[in-house]
Order: sequence, then structure tokens, then C-alpha cells
Amino acid sequence: MTGAVFGDDRFCFVCGEENPEGLRLSPRGEDGRGFISWTPSRRFQGFSGILHGGIVSALMDEAMAYAAMSVSGSDAAATATITVSFHRPVSTDRPLTVEARVVEHRGRIIGTEASMLQDGDVMASATARFLSVPSSGG
Repeated sequence: MTGAVFGDDRFCFVCGEENPEGLRLSPRGEDGRGFISWTPSRRFQGFSGILHGGIVSALMDEAMAYAAMSVSGSDAAATATITVSFHRPVSTDRPLTVEARVVEHRGRIIGTEASMLQDGDVMASATARFLSVPSSGG
């Protein structure tokens, strides 16, 4: 994401490489799919050894945004709605993956869904609708 519409996004909490308090992850988006791989440390826990639900939600949102942007032709997609379901506690200090995909694309509206997996189990799932934000031309 270049952030042409919203300004400098190098401070994005999830993917901003210049945000010293952020996660500094490298999500990927291609062909209507979004991916994140990460091993969360204990500093992101809610309960002891359990990843905070807000971080789970942020990861799901980010993967779905990257999936949406991969089909939108824009470098920005704004979350319009998001629903996250927590199925099992996500452990800290163990690798996780988030896999997202576009399930609907009508004009500027892009529907997505995602799953968070750890040790082969679905730990959380989400759906969201994004609005493709046109790049500001120059």
C-alpha cells in the first residue's frame, strides 16, 4: 500500500515499516487473496499466553484489505464493515497464518472473508466489506 489517498502509511500499525510501536509485518496480496504469517510474542497477549482479540481483528482486517486491493486497481481500500468470530484462543509464541480472499466485487464494493490458522486449526474467521478508494491522480 502506498497510501496515495490517505497520506504516508509507513506508520500503519500492522504493516508500517517505520512505526516503532507497530507490528511491522509484510502482508501480501495477489489475485484476490491476502496473506499474513507471523509469530506473536507475549507482549501482544490479552490473557496469559493468549493473543489479544484486538490484534487478531487487526490481522484479519489487514489480510482482507490486501486481498481487496489486489483486485481493486487502487492502492487503498477502506473497511466499511467487519465481523470477526473467535473460535479458539490464539496462542502467543507460536506461528499463525491469516488467509483472506475476495468473495464479491461489484464496482467499488469488495466483499472478503478470512481465516486465522494455528497448528492447522481455524482459530478465528472474519468477513468484511471494503470500499475501493481511488488513487489521487497527479
